[in-house]
Amino acid sequence: MTAVPEHDLRLTAEVEGPDAYLTADGNLDDFTAVLLRRQLTACVERGARSFTVYLRHIGLIDSSGLSALVYGYKLAHERGGDFRLCGDEEVVARLLHRTALDRLMPLRPPIEGSPHARRRALEERAS
Repeated sequence: MTAVPEHDLRLTAEVEGPDAYLTADGNLDDFTAVLLRRQLTACVERGARSFTVYLRHIGLIDSSGLSALVYGYKLAHERGGDFRLCGDEEVVARLLHRTALDRLMPLRPPIEGSPHARRRALEERAS
């Protein structure tokens, strides 16, 4: 297995009951997508069934990165949950649109603050 330079992708995750909040900061490519998949799986193991993934400073996203996002979408929907992407990365929005994945997982504007504040803001947007 090829080592992934630490600066290529930084992931954080918080699980609150059935909700997981992840931040992916960096490149999502063949080498780093496996890290996102592992983090999503770990969140499920901790009881999460809905995911909000914040994409930040994404310089590169390839088919493996998209596949990792689709993996998260499937994990959520298999468990009756939701999968949300948040961020303002033009490269991600353009790629989601070109692949028609924006129909499944539209890129929403970023939400700042604690997971509780983010959840409340998402619920307000949904209503």
